[in-house]
Amino acid sequence: MVSEGTDATDVEPTPTPRRRRRRRRPDETKAKIVEATHALMSDGGAASLTTAAIAKAAGVSEGIIFHHFGSKKGLLQAVATDIGRGVAMAMFQGMAPGQRPDVHRMIRAVFEFVQKRGKMNDLMLMSRDLEEANAALNAQRMVIVGSLTQAFTQWKALGYIETSSPEIAAALLFGLVESGLHDCFVRGDGERMDAYIEEAVACIEGALCYEGPEPDARDER
Repeated sequence: MVSEGTDATDVEPTPTPRRRRRRRRPDETKAKIVEATHALMSDGGAASLTTAAIAKAAGVSEGIIFHHFGSKKGLLQAVATDIGRGVAMAMFQGMAPGQRPDVHRMIRAVFEFVQKRGKMNDLMLMSRDLEEANAALNAQRMVIVGSLTQAFTQWKALGYIETSSPEIAAALLFGLVESGLHDCFVRGDGERMDAYIEEAVACIEGALCYEGPEPDARDER
């Protein structure tokens, strides 16, 4: 309403309330950047993993990447850690605490995880920069070996396996399977995957003096 003696043109219009733009939480932003890196790696390989390309795919600035991860090396370590968690989850999926492990199922789960992700060479070598690549591989290794060490410690206590050092046994298992994956999917075309799985299982069960899972678990294969 305009008061008497006041020109209507002098009245300031009521400001339209601005919509507040929802800010992403830091963990959401980091997850989006890691997801974008996964997608780029799957589509274009290591050569496509520039911070500019990752920032564009994630819908953020390059500065945001460096803010959250410090460097490209830090980002690749985070991506490798995420892959390591995926491998560990695949290995132990559906396994109840204290259950006798099915080594065959575990190793097949790892090979199938890699097979589905594709571009094995880029999963194992995410950068052409040696320092970045080694940092990523070490981050991935720590997650997987850590998970195996916990499992081996429990299985040793239950009398399922024999080992004087669960941690060393886990590291050796990781090295064996990593080598098999490289030969199967990088040097080879993956056609002999079943043969690699069988040989890996035989080596692991022999080294750990493991008699295998319960009979009903064998029948489910």
